Amino acid sequence: MKLVMLHGRSQEDKDPDKLRYKWVSALRDGAAKGGLDLPIDENDIVFPYFGDALRDLTSPDEFDALSVAPIRIAEPQFDDAEFRCRVLNECLHHVGITEEVIADEAPEEVRTLGPLSRPWVLRGLALLDRYVPRVSAATLQWMAEDVAVYLSRPDIRTHIEDGVAKAFASCAGDNVVVLGHSFGSVVAYRMLAEGTYVPCRVSELVTIGSPLGVTAIRQALAPVTQPDSVGAWFNAYDEQDAIALTPLDAEHLPYAQPITNYGGVENGTPNHHGIEGYLSDRVVATRIILALRGARAAR
Repeated sequence: MKLVMLHGRSQEDKDPDKLRYKWVSALRDGAAKGGLDLPIDENDIVFPYFGDALRDLTSPDEFDALSVAPIRIAEPQFDDAEFRCRVLNECLHHVGITEEVIADEAPEEVRTLGPLSRPWVLRGLALLDRYVPRVSAATLQWMAEDVAVYLSRPDIRTHIEDGVAKAFASCAGDNVVVLGHSFGSVVAYRMLAEGTYVPCRVSELVTIGSPLGVTAIRQALAPVTQPDSVGAWFNAYDEQDAIALTPLDAEHLPYAQPITNYGGVENGTPNHHGIEGYLSDRVVATRIILALRGARAAR
C-alpha cells in the first residue's frame, strides 16, 4: 500500500523532505479531528518533487540558467497564450471580476483588444488584487502558465512526467492512493488517463484545489476518459478558491463514473488554496484515511 502525493506550483527552491513533512503533518492534523490515525508507514508515502524543474521550464527569463537540461525545442501544440487568457478570464469571472467589470475599469485601448489579450487579463488581475480579499492574482497566473506549457508542449510534459513516472514505478504491484493538489491534480489525471505510466492499482484518486473543471483545461484534455487503473475519485474544494472553480460533476468534467465532490472545505490559508488548509480539513483527511484502509484491505 502506498500514498503518492503530487504537489502544485510555488514549490521551487524548497527541500522535498520538508515539503513532504508539511503535507503529512497537515494530513495528520485533519485525521486527528476525526479521531483517526494515519494507517501507513511514512516510508510508504511517495512524494515526487518537480518544483525546480517546473519553475525553470516555465520561466523564459531563467532559461539560460536552467537546473535541468535545455529541452524547449518543440512548438506549442495549441495557442498557449490564448489558452492562458481563457483560463484566467474564467477564474476571474468566478470571483466576480467579470468582463463587464474589467470593461468599466479598463482604458479604451484595452477594451479594443478584448478578453483574449494579455493587457485585458492583466487589468482583471489588478482588479482582483484590489477588490477581492484572500485571492492571489500571482497564484492564478502561475497556475495558468504551468498548465498551459504542460498541456501544450510535449517536451516539457514528458520531462515532468518522466520524474513522476519513477515514483509510480516504485509502487509497481501495490495498491495506491494518489493525491494531487492544484497543478498536481492535472498531472495525476493526465498520467492515469494515459495508463502506460502507472504499473500499479489506484484504488482512489483524490484531487484537492483542482482546476480540472476550468473549461479550457477540460477541452485541452479531451476526450475525458476513465483510467482503467483507477477505482473511486474524490474531489474537494473551497468555494472561495479561485483555482478550484467548480465541482467535477457531469457538467464540468464528463467522466464515466460519478466523482464524489465535497465543497465544504474552509481553507484558512491566505488564498484559500494552500495545501495545509485542504489536508487539515476533517472530511478530506478522513476520506484519505479510509481510502488507505481500503487499499490495505484489498492487498
